Amino acid sequence: MARGESYYVGIRGSAAIATAPLDDEAAVARAEHLGPGEMRRVPYAGELLGAARIRAGFVPVPFDAFDRASQALGAEEQAAYLQLLRLSWGEGRNFCRAAKRELMARLALSERRLNHVLDGVVEKGFARPLHRDNRGTLYRVYLPAEAFGEPLGDEVLCGRAQPPPGAADPQPPSPPRLRLAASRPDAAAPAHPARRGLGQGPGGELLALARRLARARTGGESEGAVEAAVHEVKDLFSEGHSPAQVEACIRAVARRAGRDQEQGAAS
Repeated sequence: MARGESYYVGIRGSAAIATAPLDDEAAVARAEHLGPGEMRRVPYAGELLGAARIRAGFVPVPFDAFDRASQALGAEEQAAYLQLLRLSWGEGRNFCRAAKRELMARLALSERRLNHVLDGVVEKGFARPLHRDNRGTLYRVYLPAEAFGEPLGDEVLCGRAQPPPGAADPQPPSPPRLRLAASRPDAAAPAHPARRGLGQGPGGELLALARRLARARTGGESEGAVEAAVHEVKDLFSEGHSPAQVEACIRAVARRAGRDQEQGAAS
């Protein structure tokens, strides 16, 4: 047996598949040509091939985490980076605290190998250790754009910067608390001064977005929940965030709230 043959390892099941001409199988061609919005699946070889969409319990990470990071990170470094993304951006934060034992279990690596892999991730600018205690190490986890020194763009919505304890707050003072007038069936409720200008946000969507944010957090539109949401959406608009960015944030809040409710029901 030649040396090359002794080291060759085939992929289980691939030997039974012959290379076919392009679009030779009509069912395969139909599946591959389905549009993004076509929620259909095509039967082939005992499987259903086609549309699938994850609606909850998923991690929002940009395509660059797979496409561009793979050009800079080795295979094990990519695996470690994706786990850090899961624990940080997957939880709605740009940092995470991870115990070495947890990462060893997630990656099936020895401690020595894990240290080597994480050192590569840090060296290439995709993470930075900031703090360590008995719970583990706190890492700032960078998206690929950050690692390559580029702006994040409109697709990523980040939290507002807060001053250190005791320092002056650089943010403008909060607007007066909003008082929502109760609707009356027999007459229109007078407009409260705090509600004036609610349509002045981009596209006049401030109040609608605030109500959606309140529903995402509490499941309803109580006066207090909408008041808090209005102030938050106003702040985001004043900082230059677009309605699309705010909507993306609200969807993330809704997904997390749904997941937390599912976990609570299961416990």
